[in-house]
Parts: sequence; structure tokens; C-alpha cells
Amino acid sequence: MKRLLAVISGCLLLSPAIADTGQFAQRFSLDLDGNAAYYAVALPASVYAASRGTDLSDIRVFNAAGEPVPYSIEVPAAVAHTAPKLQPVHWFPLPTTVDAQQSPLGVTIAPDGSLRAVGRTATGTSTGTSTGTSTRVQHDTDLIDIGSVTGRVDALLVHLRNENYQGRVTIEASDDLRAWQAAGDALLLKASHAGNTLAQERIALDDLHARYVRLRWLDRTPDIAAIEVEAQADDTAPTTGPARQWREGLQARAGRVPGEYLFDTGGAYPLDRLRLSLPQPNTVAHATIYSRTEAQAPWREVIDTTLFRLRSGAAEQSSPPLEIVPDGDREWRVAVDMRNGGLGSGELTITTGWRPAVLTFVARGAAPFTLAVGNGALESAVLRRDELLVGASSVAASARIGAALPVTAQDRDALSATKDPEAARRYVLWAALLLAVGALAAMAWHLARNSKNGGGTGTD
Repeated sequence: MKRLLAVISGCLLLSPAIADTGQFAQRFSLDLDGNAAYYAVALPASVYAASRGTDLSDIRVFNAAGEPVPYSIEVPAAVAHTAPKLQPVHWFPLPTTVDAQQSPLGVTIAPDGSLRAVGRTATGTSTGTSTGTSTRVQHDTDLIDIGSVTGRVDALLVHLRNENYQGRVTIEASDDLRAWQAAGDALLLKASHAGNTLAQERIALDDLHARYVRLRWLDRTPDIAAIEVEAQADDTAPTTGPARQWREGLQARAGRVPGEYLFDTGGAYPLDRLRLSLPQPNTVAHATIYSRTEAQAPWREVIDTTLFRLRSGAAEQSSPPLEIVPDGDREWRVAVDMRNGGLGSGELTITTGWRPAVLTFVARGAAPFTLAVGNGALESAVLRRDELLVGASSVAASARIGAALPVTAQDRDALSATKDPEAARRYVLWAALLLAVGALAAMAWHLARNSKNGGGTGTD
């Protein structure tokens, strides 16, 4: 009886925390270059997809003998984002008769390179000349001087007086007003109705380095109230490390309420970019995006933004990728404001981007080396990179994640258990309960038998 109770107690104390640490969801070969003491490898999407956590703590590197070797994981530092600075700039309408390869009619160039308006060609503000709301001339091109802008130029904001406008524009850049290079195209929109206004007045310039910008209006020319440049401080250190990885084609499913869309990233990807592709053209909608680690966790707001997809003729423009603080959550929610019709019918698709972490390990023991990931029972064994290198002067050689190795039956069991972390504990508790019931039944039978025997041999 004492032995039976000991077995029951052991079952009750058993938990997944003491599971076999040799079980992993996925294993990969590691392809090494040369013969070095240290190797570094950027972790691909397949490793993030197999990880069961949000911090890559379930990774191990093994040598040919199956021995774990020391390693570190270097996560790309989050770039500090500051609100862009808006700076007004001077612009000049060019009459349709102007030869694009000649100096603009009605504009003179000062010794410092700034432009000055002369005659009746300017409708915006200009250096040295305050033209205010001068008589507008017929034109299809506007010339902008961005030489006075400080910082990295990201975009132009063209503020329109028109209550309703939709038109295409091509962007060209130059340093001398003679040699021009294409710098993209855009579609501007402004729609006013019942006191509400939807506007897309931003023209992305993608870190343009030029003194002058020329806007060629392909449809009708808008009535411009002001032009501002969106610029970032130019003292940000250049980004180093592996290139950003992208994953396309994630499809959102409809939520419980209109305007709600849900999607799962399918891995612990540290997302810092989100591109939402709207189902229908000529859509502008306000949306709030949330994320959470699991179904039981509360939603956390990530970003509040305006999404758009605009088409004019053959030209189409969509929302640029959203920049967010690196976020490893798997579950995401998009809540769209339905007051203007939301996104309409069709599927919302998502493209995700992230900068991968770099794993550095010591090549101790014989090759081949393998990387294993996806054991939720493991505690983190990651070392700091300076602890791993311990002052070594050698530079880590390059390694690559190779082919996925066959998953063993033991690993498959581990993968099934990690899909429901409480499953193993429930099975153990049910087994313990059955053993306890059996023990109680045996004790009752034993007591009943003793009572019967005692009654037959006792005296009155």
C-alpha cells in the first residue's frame, strides 16, 4: 500500500517542466565555411516558424556527438523613431510653354542656388518675393526648391485648396535644373462630403538627395495651398546587420464585428514592418492595429493609421509599409472605422517584414553541427556575445542554415505536446486520479475483508 501511494504522489508531482529536453519541433543542418572557432548565421524564417516562444529561448546547437555547444543570439537594436519635422518650402508654377530642358521661365537662380520668382508665374511663397495669392497661370508643372531643408527628406505634403480632387503626378529630381531623373509617381486625392474630408496628399520621396523637385501633373493641375517637406534628423546611425526579410500573402479572416480582421503570423517573427493590401481600389479608411501573444491575452494597441489604395487610369498607389517597434506577437487584429464603408468586400492581405537575429556559436567538437528549435520545456541558455567571445580576436566565420532534417518520432510527440502545453499535465492528472480511485477501492475492499473476518471469529 505504501508503494502504491508513493507512485500516486510521483504522478501528481510530474509536470512538463521535466520533459525530455532532447525533443524539438524541427532540426536543421548547419553549413560552415572554412575551419574557424566561431560561426555566425542569420536566422531564416523557417527557424522563427518552428520556435514556440517569443524570445528564441527554445534553440540549441549540437555537434556530431549530440553535445550542446555555447551560443549567443544578437537581436537587431530597434531604431529610435522620432516624429518627422515638417518644413515649408517654396514652389513655382511653370507655364506649359516652358521647355523642360531650359531654365524655367519666370524663375531666376540666386548665387546660393535658391530660386526667386519673377513676373506672374509664382503662386506659392518664394525667397525674396512675397507673391501670396498672385494670379494663377495655366500650367502643368510645379518646381520646388528643397535646398533649405535640413535632415533626410522622406516625403512632400501637397496641401490642396480643392474640395474634391484626384490626379496623377510624376516626380523628377535635379541638382542643376538641367539634368532630371525620375523619382517615382503618386496619386493625390481629396474628397469632401457632409463636413468630412478624406485626403491623400503625401508624395513619398524615399530619402531623395537632390536640390530641386519637379512635379508633372498628368491629369488636371490642382490648386495648391502650401507644400511642406517631411524630413527626419540626419544624425541617425546607419542600420547594420542582415537585410530585412519579407513574408507575403498572409490572409486576414473576418472577426466577430464588421470592420474587424484577424490574422496569425505563424511564428515568433520580430515584425517591424506591416503592409496591408486593401481588397478594392479607391479605398481610404482609418484603422487601428493591435497584437497579443495568445488568445487569452488582452489586445495591445500597436499603431493607429490611415490605409489607402487609389487608382487613376493605369496608375495605382497604396499605403506604404507601416513602421512599428519590433513585435514578436503571433495574433493580430485590424479594427477598421466603418463610418465611411470600411474596406468593402474582398480579402485583406498582409505582408510582414523583420530584421533577423544573428546566432553565433562555438564550433566545439566534430562536425556536422545542427540547430534544433521548438522545445517549449527548455530554459534559455543564451550567452551574451561578449561572454561567448571572451575577448577572442578571431572574427566569426559565416554559416548558413541548411536542409531541414527528418523529425523523429520523439520530436513529433514533442511537437504535439507544445501545440497544447497543458495536455501532458492533464493526462498525468487523469492517470493519477484513476490510480487514486483504484487505491481507494483496494483499501475499501481490504477493510471490508478484515471486518468480515473479525466478525466471524470474535466472541459475544
